[in-house]
Parts: sequence; structure tokens; C-alpha cells
Amino acid sequence: MLSARAQAIKKLKQQHPFVEEGVLLSKLMAYCSKEAHSCVEKAAMICFVKLRILEPDNNCSLRGATLRQAMEEDVAMGQIPFFVSTTLGTTSCCSFDNLSEIGPVCSDLDVWMHVDSAYAGNAFICEEFKPLMRGIEHASSFNTNPNKWLLTNFDCSTMWVRDRFKLTQALVVDPLYLQHNYSAQSIDYRHWGVPLSRRFRALKLWFVLRSYGIDGLQRYIRNHCKLAKRFEQLVLKDSRFEVANDVKMGLVCFRLKGEDKLTQELLAKINISGQLHMIPSLVNSRYIIRFCVTAEHATENDIDFAWSVVSDMAAEILSDPNNRQRRQSLLKRRLSFVRSVSRDVFQRSNSRSSLYDGCSPVIILDENDMEIKEDVFTFAPMKEELNEEIKSK
Repeated sequence: MLSARAQAIKKLKQQHPFVEEGVLLSKLMAYCSKEAHSCVEKAAMICFVKLRILEPDNNCSLRGATLRQAMEEDVAMGQIPFFVSTTLGTTSCCSFDNLSEIGPVCSDLDVWMHVDSAYAGNAFICEEFKPLMRGIEHASSFNTNPNKWLLTNFDCSTMWVRDRFKLTQALVVDPLYLQHNYSAQSIDYRHWGVPLSRRFRALKLWFVLRSYGIDGLQRYIRNHCKLAKRFEQLVLKDSRFEVANDVKMGLVCFRLKGEDKLTQELLAKINISGQLHMIPSLVNSRYIIRFCVTAEHATENDIDFAWSVVSDMAAEILSDPNNRQRRQSLLKRRLSFVRSVSRDVFQRSNSRSSLYDGCSPVIILDENDMEIKEDVFTFAPMKEELNEEIKSK
């Protein structure tokens, strides 16, 4: 985004040489889908540019028509589109933006199109997944993280950029004490990013490639995708549950049918048990649980075990939601997990992840008030018991 901003400012300065850069900067507009990773929002904050977050379609995919309409509206208001962040394999549900539609829109307005494929991009070493990259020829840059799904230790991120000079021009600083005699013969990576130096991450990726080979890495990816499909079938066979995403890779998003609080309760119970760990998200405004196959040597037995844990705990929740023994057990386990926040803090929090994680209960307290007014994530019948525990402590 910094590089795209530098290119946009350079072009605008040629068109408007007497306008201050700060004024030009205030006109720049970046775009992403609601499903994009939060790092896009952070990048916009760092770059001091506006970011417009767009609604995806029912399959959580950003479409070209949506982007074009947003850009045309902004241009009419005097804004200048300069950057679009697309995603192949979103964090919430592993959905794929429609690059073949978005790419021509970016080309028409000379906008930098970045492709974030941190997780799913690793699977493109398998031929059967490459159709999901349709439209990639329009990309200005592409990123994937081998530490997410290619057996490489954290951290390791690989980035391709169409024009490396556009990337480095935005970050060149060349004081005398950093100059050397080999600048013409070697790539100086201090011009490729924010830090002046970096660890030799390429070495550990090289060891992975040498150790497993392309065939070994392909088998590993395909096994995870096969196991995810197995878990999906187990969910679909159970009438209590529903699958909330199109399972293309190793991620299955599922939920209990009914109100979100049932799925929240299920996830809290699963994570507290210590037998599995999963995290929540929102897909089409519904609370879901993300089941992702991650163990290198995972087997069908592991998937069956995971499903048995999920199924048994769902049965406990659905059989008798007011079961006192279950509530007392959860009460004792949850006291160490409770986070107390003021009502003002909760109301001011608009983050998608800061409070609403569904795993640890949040108790909302008024100022100078030690009595629970509302327990939004746990069971309503527990309020009195929690109040008694707080008073006794």
C-alpha cells in the first residue's frame, strides 16, 4: 500500500504541481472486501489513507461490479482510487474474490491490485486448485505465507511484485553510512520493506523444499483437504448442524442450527475442555466455528475424534440447557476465563475481534458496580450464581 501510495502521489504531483502532498494524500482511497484480513485496515492507518470496505456477495466473494460502482461514486465525490486488496482464501471462511472481474476494473483506473493469499496460496502448488487463481494476471503484487500451510516454521512470507522498482522507490533511503561497494551486484533488501535488515527466512523454506519435495508437499496439502471434506460430511449428516462455507480447502465453517448463542456456548465448552481448539468468526452475519486441519500427520481417526467431541458436547447443550450440574461445572471452569469490562468500553468497541470472541465470557459492569447487569456470552440462568461467586470472593 505504501508503494501504491507513492506511485499515486507521484502521478498526481505531475498533474497538479502546485498542490501540497498533504492535500493529494487526503484524496486517496483504498478498497477491500468486508472479508479481507484486518491487516488491510492497519495498513490504511499507517499510510494515512481512506479505506472503503465493500460488501461481498452471498458466497463472501468481492465482485467487479461492486468495486466499479464504489469507485465511480468516489471519483464523483473527488476521491482518487489507488489501491485494491483482494483475497484468495479469506480468513473467516476461505472464500475467493473474483479476480477476473476485479482485475479489469483496476486496469481501467490504473489502480494497484494486491492479492492476499496467505493460507490458500500454498495450495496452488497442486494443479487442481489453480483454477481458483483465475484473473491473477491482473495482479500488481501477490503474497502467501508458507508458515501457514507449507510446513515452514513461523515466520515466513513470500511476495511477488510485478514491478520491483515501483516497490523499492517508495522505501529508498540512502545515507552514506548504509552505502557499500556491492550495491550494483546485489539486491539490497532494505529498500524492499520497512526494516533495514531481515532474517534469512528463505533458508528455512529451502530446507522444506529439499526435505519434502514438490510431491511430498502436494500429498500433505491434499491430505488436509481430504480430511476437511470428511469433517464436512460428518457435519452434513447431523441434522443439528449446518455448514456455513463452500469447503474447497482445509477449513470447515459450521454452526448449530438456531440462535447464535448456542454455537457460542458450544465453542466455549469445546475450548474449555482442552481437547480441541477452534476460533469463531462471522459468515453472512452468522456466528460460526472454524474447524481447520493443521497437524502435519493428521488422519481420519483424528477427524472422527474431533467430531465425537463436537457432537457429544452439542448433545449436552441441546438436551437440557438448564441442567444445573452442567452449569455449576462450567461456572467453576469459567471463573478464571472471565473478562470484566465497563459498559462504556463495551459500547465503544466496534472491533470484530476485540471482545466478541465467543470463547471467554465477558461480564459487563457499570462504573463502581460489582453486580453483573448483563452476561452477554454465557447462560442467562448463571447470572445469580456468578453474582454470588463475586460477592463471596
